[in-house]
Amino acid sequence: MKAKSRTVCEVKVDGAWTVATLDEAHSTYRMKPKRCPACHGPVVTYGAYSADRRVSLGHRKGHNGCPLTPKLYSGTPSPHPDALA
Repeated sequence: MKAKSRTVCEVKVDGAWTVATLDEAHSTYRMKPKRCPACHGPVVTYGAYSADRRVSLGHRKGHNGCPLTPKLYSGTPSPHPDALA
């Protein structure tokens, strides 16, 4: 599993997973299911509603096999146990 960027996530639009920036996922696709581009686990977007809004990505449930979660990452990439298909 190749490490992906923390600036995008996958959003389910019309039955297909589509890559979207975190800004798009947080605003345009706010109510759509979202998954991590690296481990395919369910994620949420967090952001402040200010002039310099910064949106970040967070897994709904921690997973030590995702390279995008450095605090938990074990060093061996693996699919999320609750991966979204």
